[in-house]
Amino acid sequence: MSEKDIYEQLREKIDGYSVGLYPTESGKEIKILQKLFTEEEAKVFLAMDRTLQSAKAIAENLDFDENYTAQLLSDMTQKGLTFPKTKDDVKYYAATPFMHGFFEHQGFRPDEDKELAVLIEDYLLDGFVPRSDSLRTVPVGVDLTATENHINSIMPYDDVKSIIENKERIGLFKCACFLHLETLDKECERPQEVCLAFDFYAEYAIEELGAGRWISREEALEVLKKAENSGLVHHVGDDLRNTECICNCCPDCCTILRLLKRLPQPAMFKSSNYYPEIDQEQCTQCLICTERCPMDAMAETDEAGDMGVDINRDRCIGCGLCATACPENAIKLNIKDESKIKGPRKQNKFMRSSIDFENDISG
Repeated sequence: MSEKDIYEQLREKIDGYSVGLYPTESGKEIKILQKLFTEEEAKVFLAMDRTLQSAKAIAENLDFDENYTAQLLSDMTQKGLTFPKTKDDVKYYAATPFMHGFFEHQGFRPDEDKELAVLIEDYLLDGFVPRSDSLRTVPVGVDLTATENHINSIMPYDDVKSIIENKERIGLFKCACFLHLETLDKECERPQEVCLAFDFYAEYAIEELGAGRWISREEALEVLKKAENSGLVHHVGDDLRNTECICNCCPDCCTILRLLKRLPQPAMFKSSNYYPEIDQEQCTQCLICTERCPMDAMAETDEAGDMGVDINRDRCIGCGLCATACPENAIKLNIKDESKIKGPRKQNKFMRSSIDFENDISG
């Protein structure tokens, strides 16, 4: 099997996971894989899937020596290419997607490769379009206006504070997107230690890779407050059974937000269950909201001689940052029509559920 053949097979396999790893004319994605995987590691990855398996089981699939396979898997884990878990002194490994997976894991490496970061950045800006949804946008902590069907309430799966209050294992991490750009010598003044992971996703990173730290619910709520004050957007990774993370995303650093902002109609691809409405009589045209909006959806307007602020609904993702910043309380969030409400997915393709990882080895 030629080197080109094995890396193309690797790309095709990863392309079937999460947001995919689509081919480009320039072949940037192959160069990324060649930087990350040796040929032997590529063979191991091709024998894996997204479920946890022991080194012994993977070795048997390949007809490899078990100790040799275990060493390859250990090396791959240090490069962020597996999701590891230890149970009863046995190590298990699952294959990682591009996202959430080996892209985010590069920030955990003490020797993060700048050449690799350049390749990934070029690939992302070369028209990358995810093959599936990633994280779900939820609004920052603001009061909602009363509507016919909903009275001053936020739905439980959109309430980040409620999510935290129902979690036992909470990990805090530096933003992976910030760490990626930091490797490219780019700076950001917003807070960086703001991303929260739960259950399996906190456990493997902290206990297996030595990244991040365990925190209390009270500390996690303080992180939310800091994130909202700093103009960060809440994104959650969830399915009906479990919420896996709350990423507090910087508009300047977040890969998702940066890609969205380049689109003419970001709201078509990602938006929360809420939308802002401006009381023009209360609005003093301070324009704080226009500066705070991550999608440039708000702009000063002068219709019929009346100054105000206009919202471009095609660009608004309903994050609520405009409402929390308005000194006159002139912006309120409304809940969308029931037909447009989106809850957690039955199965989260972007982040496999912690429950499924536990079930892989429960027997």
